[in-house]
Amino acid sequence: MKKLLFILLACLPLFLPAREKKDNSDPKYLAGAVTLTDGKVTFTQELKTPSMSKSEVYKQMLKWANNRFKPEDKLQSRVVYTNEDDGEIAALAEEYMVFSSTALSLDRTRIYYQLFIYVEEGSCKMEMTRIRYWYDENRDGGERYTAEEWITDDMALNKKKTKLAPICGKFRRETIDLKDNLFKSAAEALGVYVLNTQASASVQPATSLPTAGKLKEVSLEQLPDNLAEVAASGKMTLSANGEEISMKASDWGGFGKLFNKNVAYMLVEQNLIAANAMMEHNDTYKISFYTAGSNEPSIVIECSKSMVQKMSAEDLKSLNKAVDASKSYTMYIGEVTRILMK
Repeated sequence: MKKLLFILLACLPLFLPAREKKDNSDPKYLAGAVTLTDGKVTFTQELKTPSMSKSEVYKQMLKWANNRFKPEDKLQSRVVYTNEDDGEIAALAEEYMVFSSTALSLDRTRIYYQLFIYVEEGSCKMEMTRIRYWYDENRDGGERYTAEEWITDDMALNKKKTKLAPICGKFRRETIDLKDNLFKSAAEALGVYVLNTQASASVQPATSLPTAGKLKEVSLEQLPDNLAEVAASGKMTLSANGEEISMKASDWGGFGKLFNKNVAYMLVEQNLIAANAMMEHNDTYKISFYTAGSNEPSIVIECSKSMVQKMSAEDLKSLNKAVDASKSYTMYIGEVTRILMK
């Protein structure tokens, strides 16, 4: 039996999943990725929300925060302060960051931080700060560190600032990834299309779509028939007034005729606050289709809003079989004013 056990243990590493190799020279984690405000490590993000009212943004962010920060087992995350009049929300976070995990070992740290949310007209500012770690807590009480003494450039990078340091570096890398995922999650809750979540300090409004120099004006008949497939394999966005929102492939409806004019229609879930607010507050908009892996649209359909209609489950079934008829939708119909295609 002992011999058999020895053989099994000797062979076990052959069957364990290989650890993911981390790129310790990725610029995302190097000089300048960790910023200090008043001597404290602080990450900030600004989300532009010009099509949503302050009240709409606040309610959506509070809903997101209450769902994201709540007690779980021994971890006591929670929202600790709200003030709708001033547009302020504060949360205390306590969670785990996992560095590596195998069948035989688990390398992780407990991380504590505070998240402040400041909602204003047209924007939502977020601040992640007061970051602390409790590492290896099950071994003689573990070790406790603050972000200021552990993940700054001087501590977590080599002397040339070209690579992450062996120990502090993993704390820095996972903290930056946590920050990016946190801000991205909040942006998605608002329906804001985040163009860059890596080491940027803020999310700016979507830039203008490529000019007609890159896209040629075409007729409706020249468009491919499989726009829904293009959206499903790549992505589709809705944009107006300098803001761009990522949409689902199933939101695309199709083309038709209204008063002898070419129209395009979309079916938008009523709980997508940002998309519906954009359509409500703008008379013109663009529907853009991106092929897989492309950062520029291959097709842009420019529209002038013509009609808005709430849709019943029976209405939906006849229009788009891919739509979930258990949800509530609004149909937006727009006259097609111009079509651009590569």
